[in-house]
Amino acid sequence: MGKTYRECPACGKRALSIATRCPRCGHELLSQPIQRQAPQQTARLHPLALAGFIVAAVGLVALLVLRGGSRSPEVTASVELPAETPVAVDTAHAAASPVMPAVSDSAPSAEARPRVARTWTKVHARRGVQGDLVAVLLPGDTVLADSLRGGWWRVALEGRVLGYVYAPTLLGD
Repeated sequence: MGKTYRECPACGKRALSIATRCPRCGHELLSQPIQRQAPQQTARLHPLALAGFIVAAVGLVALLVLRGGSRSPEVTASVELPAETPVAVDTAHAAASPVMPAVSDSAPSAEARPRVARTWTKVHARRGVQGDLVAVLLPGDTVLADSLRGGWWRVALEGRVLGYVYAPTLLGD
């Protein structure tokens, strides 16, 4: 059962049907409450239109699945990655790689201590995110870290300096 309301003839404020006076101005209310009209029903989608929409959506998904599955391995292997996409470097061979850009020093200092990468860790060519990305350490990779400055460690792998790593990404001591 819906609530019924009375409307004040003086100020137009609505009040419950049990009220005898207006809550705003105190005017005596009419003896007959005003029935509130039920809200109009919203337009519904025709069942055939809904079924057509569902069939079209299923067909589109099936088409996308079939197109994605029809790619041959040769096609996907020939796709080149954009230059800005970092690629994981095999850190075991990264230090020996001749294509790795050399950092100013080629050997770690005597104060270098072993540290372990907590997660995928970017190695930059200089201290800061503005430096070029030269390698990516995998979780659990161990490197030698020395000369912490500005929150960045200089890291070395297999006796060769790779670059600089943000300090919170390495665990140690």
